Amino acid sequence: MLSNEQKKFTYEVTARKSCAIISRLKSQIDENGKDWKLSILETIAEWPLAAETVAGRDIDYLIAGEAFDWRLLAQRLLDECSSTIEDEVWWEWLYDPALFAGFAEPEFMRAVGVDKFRAYLSYFYGVTVEQSLLVSVEEEIIHIRVGSGRELSDRSLERAHELLYGNTRDQLWEVFRLEAGIGPARPGSRHKGEHSLASEDAFTYWLFKLRMERSDPAKIASDTRKGLAKLERMRQNDDRRKMLLHSDELQRHLSSRRGQKKFS
Repeated sequence: MLSNEQKKFTYEVTARKSCAIISRLKSQIDENGKDWKLSILETIAEWPLAAETVAGRDIDYLIAGEAFDWRLLAQRLLDECSSTIEDEVWWEWLYDPALFAGFAEPEFMRAVGVDKFRAYLSYFYGVTVEQSLLVSVEEEIIHIRVGSGRELSDRSLERAHELLYGNTRDQLWEVFRLEAGIGPARPGSRHKGEHSLASEDAFTYWLFKLRMERSDPAKIASDTRKGLAKLERMRQNDDRRKMLLHSDELQRHLSSRRGQKKFS
């Protein structure tokens, strides 16, 4: 077992390595900016830290040692390259719902490496699909209650957690909090506003693992299909939104051109 001094030394060496990796990434993007997406993914492949503290903010890229959020790490790297790549451009890439960032699956796997690829699939199914599944079940509850003329309340939406995980969200969070060593919420406030996006993702992954333990294979497969279907509907809605925005921009551009010709 490493002593505290040895752990500190190991972390400092690793942190210096990460700084060198970022420096090399900046040079690559400066030299060949058109392939910056691939450069980011290849940098992710050699990134040595599962977690770090940046500007006082704790960042965990690997949830429970299993689920890897590549977008979180990519954001960290792109923050360092913001002077070269416009923020709007890389934000659009990072938050595109495409599973493999617009790359073919084999190409994405080669870029980030097999281990990080597998860990990303754990994140995709354990966090992204799990969140979509929960939204899908909440929508089912809303449709049933509204369709039957009953009033919708926060308590009725809590039913989604009970159906999927066997308990209310608050009760499940308390168990997770104790297991994860997270401090309690401030007196007089609900836990929802008391934890970070990182702990929210960790909580979702914990719920996913809990559901895997408690459900039979047929139910797991059915719920996974439901989550994937909801995710696909969300992706299609996002595509339609982008098409409408593009159409509006095009119409404004054409109208402007017509106006210019009219007065020329």
